[in-house]
Amino acid sequence: MIAIPFLGISAYGQTIDSAKVQSVLDKLELDVYGEIFYNAYQWETFPKKNNDIDLSRLVLYPEYHFNDQIGVEMEIEFEHGGTGATMEYDYIEEYGEFEMEIEKGGEVSIEELELNYTPTPWMEIIAGRIGLPIGLIAGDDKPLNYFTTTYNNVEATLIPTAWYEFGAGAEFNFRNWEAKLVVVNALNSSLFSSANWIKPGNAMRFETTAADAFAVCLGINYNLNENSHIGVSTYRGNSTPNRPKEDISVDGNVSIADAHAKLQFGRWKINGLLIYGHLQNADLISEANRNLSNNLNAKRTPVASETMGYLGEIAFNILPKTNEHYRALDIFAGYYYYDSMYGTTGDIFNNPRWEKTEWRGGFCFTWNDNIAIKSDVTYRTLNIPDVNTEITYTTALAFQF
Repeated sequence: MIAIPFLGISAYGQTIDSAKVQSVLDKLELDVYGEIFYNAYQWETFPKKNNDIDLSRLVLYPEYHFNDQIGVEMEIEFEHGGTGATMEYDYIEEYGEFEMEIEKGGEVSIEELELNYTPTPWMEIIAGRIGLPIGLIAGDDKPLNYFTTTYNNVEATLIPTAWYEFGAGAEFNFRNWEAKLVVVNALNSSLFSSANWIKPGNAMRFETTAADAFAVCLGINYNLNENSHIGVSTYRGNSTPNRPKEDISVDGNVSIADAHAKLQFGRWKINGLLIYGHLQNADLISEANRNLSNNLNAKRTPVASETMGYLGEIAFNILPKTNEHYRALDIFAGYYYYDSMYGTTGDIFNNPRWEKTEWRGGFCFTWNDNIAIKSDVTYRTLNIPDVNTEITYTTALAFQF
C-alpha cells in the first residue's frame, strides 16, 4: 500500500522526497492520442467482407527534459487493443487462405525512442529509433492533424506510415527553412510484396533488427506560415544485406523521392503529394523471395521495380472561430492515385489490380483541439475490367491532449 503524506511519499516503509518527485514531474511532458473506427464495406472485389469496428491505436508520447539542451522522446503505441498477433484472411495474395500475421514482438509497440541534444537554437542532434521525413504523414501523424478518418492510402499503401528506424541524424531550422537528415538501418527486401511494395520491409518480426546496411534520408521544408509548408524528401538504401539469409548476391537499392505541400489560408486547407520509388533488381529479388521458407510468413509475391502515387485534398471550415473554443467543421474532398506495381522488370507481370484510384469526401468536426468526430466515404476503383469497385464508409472518434 502506498501512502502520500504532506511532505513525502511512503512506499513499503521507504520515504521519497516530494520535492524530488515534483522536480521530475516538472521536466516531464505527456501527450496522449488515439482513435476508434467503424467501417462499413461495399466491395465488389470482396462481397462478403465484414463490417468492423476497431480501437486502431492508443499512443502515449512522453518527453523528458534533462536540461535545456538534452531530452528524450518516446512513443508507446497500443495497436488494435494491444494484440501481438492477428489471424488474417488474405483473399488476394494468399488465394483465400488464413494466415497468422505477426504485428510486433510484443503486445506493446515502442515506435519511437529518440535522444536529442540541442547545441544551438538552429540545430538538434538526434539518435535512437527515429522518424524519417518522408511524405505528409511524417509531420502530421496525430489524428487531429489531418481531416480524413484515416491516413491517406497513397502513403499507407506504398511506404511505412509514421516511418521509424534505428539511427542518428540532425534537424536544422533557419528562418523559414527546416531540414532533417538521418542515417538509419536499411530495409529487408525479403518482406517486399506486390500489394505494398517496400512497406513491409521495416517490420520488426525478428528479435533484433538487421543492420548490415544503412540508408540515408533527407527532408527539406519551407514554411509559408504557421500552418503551411512545401517540401521535398528523398531516401536511398540497399535492402539486400539485411535479408535473413544470404540468398541473393545483387544489390537491392531502394530509392524514394517525394514533393509535398500542406497549406492553410483562412478557412481553406489544401494538401498535395507526389511520390515515386524505384527498386534495383526487383526481378531477382522476386525470384529469391519465391524460395523463402513458409515460416518467415512473408507474402512471397513479385515486387515491382517502380511505384508511384499522388493525391490532392481540399477542405473548407464552415464554422468561424469563437471566443471560448476553437471549433472547426471541415468539409473535404480528395483524389488519390497509387500503383504499387507501376513498373516491372524481367518476366514480372505488371498486375493492373494494384493500380488504384480513389475519390474521398466527408467531414471532420473538431472541438477545443482535443476531440474530433470524422466521417467519410471512399470510392476506389481497380484498373481491371470488372468487379473492380470498393466503397468504404468510415466513422471515427479521435482525441488528443
